Amino acid sequence: MDAIELKKQLAQGRGRRGYPAEVKNAVLAYASKRRAERVSQDKVAAELGMSPQTLCYWRALARQRGKVAPVAIVAKREPTREVLVECGPLRVHGLDVAGVAELLRRLG
Repeated sequence: MDAIELKKQLAQGRGRRGYPAEVKNAVLAYASKRRAERVSQDKVAAELGMSPQTLCYWRALARQRGKVAPVAIVAKREPTREVLVECGPLRVHGLDVAGVAELLRRLG
């Protein structure tokens, strides 16, 4: 939605329970897009015909709601056996065999 359409919807007023969630979400999406363009929050609020305080409040509420983050479920790794490797002054402790091999590969 563009600023003109959002401004019209905001001007229609709010209902008994405030503005509809679709309007708030559209305003937040527009504000986020404009902020990415480096436009100040005061200017964005002026474009929409709303107070900067209301826009700030809506943004704060949206941050508090929490977001669902994608996760990946991976198989549990089998515990590995730690080894102690001493070679002259070099002493490696706390790595498994694959870790020691990787360390030696990187050092070599």
